[in-house]
Formats: sequence, C-alpha cells, structure tokens
Amino acid sequence: MRGKIIRIISLMFVGIILGLVTNGCFPAADNLSWNSDLPEAQDKPVIASPPTADMSVPQEITNKRSQAIPILYYHSILRESGNELRIPPEQFEAQMSYLSRNGYQVVSLAQLFQFYFAQGTLPEKPVAITFDDGYEDNYTNAYPILKKFGYTATVFAVTSYIDSEGYMSWGQLQELTENGWQIEGHTINHPHLLKDKLSAAQLDLELKGARDILEKRLGRPVRFFAYPFGDYNADIIQKVEKAGYLMAFTTQKGWADSADPLLVSRVYCYANMGIEEFARRLQNPKY
Repeated sequence: MRGKIIRIISLMFVGIILGLVTNGCFPAADNLSWNSDLPEAQDKPVIASPPTADMSVPQEITNKRSQAIPILYYHSILRESGNELRIPPEQFEAQMSYLSRNGYQVVSLAQLFQFYFAQGTLPEKPVAITFDDGYEDNYTNAYPILKKFGYTATVFAVTSYIDSEGYMSWGQLQELTENGWQIEGHTINHPHLLKDKLSAAQLDLELKGARDILEKRLGRPVRFFAYPFGDYNADIIQKVEKAGYLMAFTTQKGWADSADPLLVSRVYCYANMGIEEFARRLQNPKY
C-alpha cells in the first residue's frame, strides 16, 4: 500500500512539471496533437490542453480524478474463423459506429494520464482504444475505419515483430504517430514475464530496451506499457516503473481508474462478441 501511494504521488508530481521539462514525459504540444484524436463533431467539449506551469483547472472538475473510464483492447482486425483475437473488419466498424452514435469520444492515453494525475479534462463520455502486438491489419484495416469516425488509438508494439510478416513496418508506425496515434511499449520479444523466468538483466532489456528502441526510431517519448499475456508480479511492476513507464495496462477486465497506475484494467474485445455484449461492457465498469 505504501508503495502504491508513493507511485501515485510521484505521478502527480510528474504531471505538474510536464510543461517545465523539455525532456519530460510527453512531447511538446505541437508534436502530441492533444485534440487530434477526438471525433469530428460540431460541438466539441474542451479537452485536455498542453500542460502549463500552473496546471490551473476549473474547480468543478477537481472531484473527478477517480472516474472510471473504459479502455478497449484489441489485437487483430482481420477475418479468421475460430480465432477470437481476430475481429472481422465489419464487426470492428460496427463497434466504432456504436461509439459514434452514442456520443463517445476517443481520448489518448496521454490525455488519460493528464486527467488522472495532472488535472486535465476529458469529454463527458470518454473511451480509449488500444491494440496489442502491432499487427499489420491495425494499419490496413483498423486505421481507415477509425479515421472515418475521427478516432485514433494506441498500439502496444512488440519491437522485434516490427517489419516482419504480418506486423506493421516502422514506416507505418511513423505514419500513425503523425496522425495522432500513440505507439507504446510491449517488450522486445513478447515473453511470458512469469513463466519464462527471465533473469533480471533480461527483464530489464525487455522493458527498458523496448522503450529505448521505440523512442529512437519514432522520435517520441514512450511512457505507457502493456503486460504481455497479462503477466506481472510485484517485482515486474517495480521494474516496469524503474524502466520509466508512467502507466501499465493489464488484461484484467473492467474500466480504468487511478487506483494504481501500474495495474490499469481494460475492456477485452473479441470476435463475434456481438454488439449487445460490446454495449454492455461500455455500460458497467465491472461488467
């Protein structure tokens, strides 16, 4: 419990100084595109602005720091019978259409962090979208669909998979970042962090090394992480934090909150789940 409190206090401090440190957690405002990942609408709400020194915020939203927010997570947007990780494009588009029709606005993980720990603001019905592993169909199939609705997403990329068959290229990832997407850490080789019994040095390389590779190749800070296979324990969590990640995302079902930034829940989306089940998971934080 003490460690969790210390982490949260540290995150709040980091959020406050984001606007003061040039080598901080996020790129400058002109690089991050803080509002570019929101759907097109005639009446857009005021969304998290680039951080300023005083981080002033209207009094009426200061009591929303613990608000639960759904973070959808996908893998592949492709038709393959019998593989629930591959969602047919038409099903994915139906889900995005549901979000749009029902007033959901997609926010980035950077905005989510700002909301929880640096007094940023979010729209009335926020939702975040994430993809694990970096499949090529995230670019060829998901990207055009999301763009149609004015949405963006985060890809947790396995760095050794990049430029290999079935996965995105560095050029594709760069294009996504230039269009408001975030590319974040998911290790170098996608190991089972528990079952594979990695040495301390191997674990450090998988965590910090993946972050270093992405930052060097894409020229953007990488501060978010998804646990491969949902594997973690107390030691892994500590090393994730030491590697420089501000938030880490699990496969635990439920909506995200600020209780523990290194154990953030997500909403699993799978093939043939049906629009009713999709809607149910967006209506109940503990579905």
